[in-house]
Amino acid sequence: MKGFAVDNALKFGIVLLIILCLFLLVITFVELPVALFLSGFAESGEEQTAGVSSELDLLVAVEAALASASGRWMAFDYQVHHIQVQDDGGMAIVWLAAYDQGTGKLMAREPELALAKRDAKGSWNIILEDDEAFHDAFMAYQHLEASVHGDLDEKHRAVQKSGRVFGGYYLPWAEGLTKRLTWSVGHTSCNPIYYCTHAFDFADGTMFPLLAAKGGTVYHWRDSCKNNDSSCMNSITLEDRSTTPWTYQIYLHIAHNSIPEDLKEVGAPVLKGQYIADVDNTGPSTGHHVHFMVVSEETVYKSWRGYIFGVAEDITFRDVSINWDEETQGGRPRLEYEADSYGGEGQTKYISGNVPAFSPTGSLTEPATKLLLTDSLLTVSGWGEEVEEGAEILKLEMIVNYDGAWVQIGEDITDNPFTAEVDLCEVEIPNGPFTLALRIWDVEGNPSGLLTPRKLIKDIDCGNTGANPWVKITKSGDSLALPQSGFISADAASGSTDSDIEAVEFWFHGRHWDQDNWVYLGKDTDGTNGWQAGIDTVGMNEGSDYTIVAVATDSLGNKGVDVDFNAIVDKTPPWLNFYLLPLSHWEDHVLLTWKGGDNLSGLDYYTLSVRVNKGQVQLLESYINTDINIYQYEIEKEQLLEFELTAYDKSGNSISRQRAIATEGYEFEYRISIPLFLSD
Repeated sequence: MKGFAVDNALKFGIVLLIILCLFLLVITFVELPVALFLSGFAESGEEQTAGVSSELDLLVAVEAALASASGRWMAFDYQVHHIQVQDDGGMAIVWLAAYDQGTGKLMAREPELALAKRDAKGSWNIILEDDEAFHDAFMAYQHLEASVHGDLDEKHRAVQKSGRVFGGYYLPWAEGLTKRLTWSVGHTSCNPIYYCTHAFDFADGTMFPLLAAKGGTVYHWRDSCKNNDSSCMNSITLEDRSTTPWTYQIYLHIAHNSIPEDLKEVGAPVLKGQYIADVDNTGPSTGHHVHFMVVSEETVYKSWRGYIFGVAEDITFRDVSINWDEETQGGRPRLEYEADSYGGEGQTKYISGNVPAFSPTGSLTEPATKLLLTDSLLTVSGWGEEVEEGAEILKLEMIVNYDGAWVQIGEDITDNPFTAEVDLCEVEIPNGPFTLALRIWDVEGNPSGLLTPRKLIKDIDCGNTGANPWVKITKSGDSLALPQSGFISADAASGSTDSDIEAVEFWFHGRHWDQDNWVYLGKDTDGTNGWQAGIDTVGMNEGSDYTIVAVATDSLGNKGVDVDFNAIVDKTPPWLNFYLLPLSHWEDHVLLTWKGGDNLSGLDYYTLSVRVNKGQVQLLESYINTDINIYQYEIEKEQLLEFELTAYDKSGNSISRQRAIATEGYEFEYRISIPLFLSD
């Protein structure tokens, strides 16, 4: 019995040793740190109970699938970068990082995918991305949307390429610097795969600065994702209106908070060679790189994950010499193994020729700024001029801003100089303040900035005459004096439709129309205490040429407008001279007279008070009209009378003057008798 026990123990030890050796052998051949492997499973959110052997089974299965794969899988060595297991443990996605076989360096780009499914016996079956069964199996995976570029619905899958070639692009980094191409026509990380046939991944192992490959305007941006966050992706997209159809340059995987502040606005102009962001590793990515692609307006859409996507169009770069296209005068980057499959030439490294461009210039010659428009037909004229030799003017655009975004009105203009007539009842500009500007595009795709903005106010009845509501800004007399801190108000009434007034909105504009912008003061939707909005003029210079606009909107959406171009900011107190005339033969009264004025907002009213024999101050008059300048006050003997007169202007500034009189018989504290009156 003892010998049998020893034999069993020996056998158990031998088996344990064999298992340990196999474990070490698997770790060696898979070339994956155990910690990385385990962390991949932990990210599924499910506590794994199957043990290390099950996890090793998955790695062994992946390794075996790659070893037997052919075609593109033979171009690189692969290591497991990341694993995410479905919550029920029955399926997993494996992110595969590609390594260059010659240098052993990581190919920083999007991952290639393998799908792992457990069979009834608990074994892992591996389906690689180019397997015919991959798509249907992948569509059933719980977390598929976090593992691929693009969207998975059939509407987007049905979109096809245009068949056109777009040119004029430059490699998206600074002139003279070299980066590595890590993917181009062999791109398989997108869904559908053909969406990325003409997408390009560039890397150099760093978070290098990105420059615009071509000019455009900001269409969409996001840089709130933290660096290296694989579940969240930063990007910036530029709209290029110089092409037909319009195209969109998409830059993916950029760094956290790296987009310049002046580009975090839709419509902001961007020139070729302008800095737009830094490269990083956000989203589906196996290393710092930029994914660059161009899509047309025929396929562009916003992915549910928050970035712009579409079908990558065939593009050429003017600073790439291989795979040359004569029509667009540019070449196509391509890796050597891709050239073997798709034709053409291939190389790994590329030197940029991207230098900053100059924007075209020009001006509007009419209309003038600071106009109230009451006629629906507006004449607009202007001109454009190239700044960079060879970058001729392609077209001119009239653009407007009334709700925070710049939009084009009218058709593209090719005459230069030009005169055009715009029907303000046909374009979607609501009644109220808006800004009109000129934008010019050159043949290189570079847009100008916002040229000669014109601040205008529309007040046009485009429907039935009299349908717009009536609104009137409340003034004090003929002038609108703005308080240093307070409210402006307006009266409003419905038009011919008798629709209820739903809101009155207020805007403010400073004195300098070429420098200042419209300031939205607020919307009043109540009107119980009158329609009003708060305003603060502290810090503003004095003047009588500030502008206030009130816009009333009724329940049908009709809008009525009132404007005051001569609103006043007044911080200087009025002036005041105060006189006290006690006459010897007036024994029972004294006569007070004064003269006052204000140079800006004008006098509003006076107040008068008195203190008798150093007692409590008594208010004699709380409101004295400005056309009154005399007051008679009854007196008695043995009184010390101290009068105070205060003048207020229409901006709320005030000034006070005092006068005093001692009547007959009044004795001062130190028995000094002063007849008649005291001065200040």
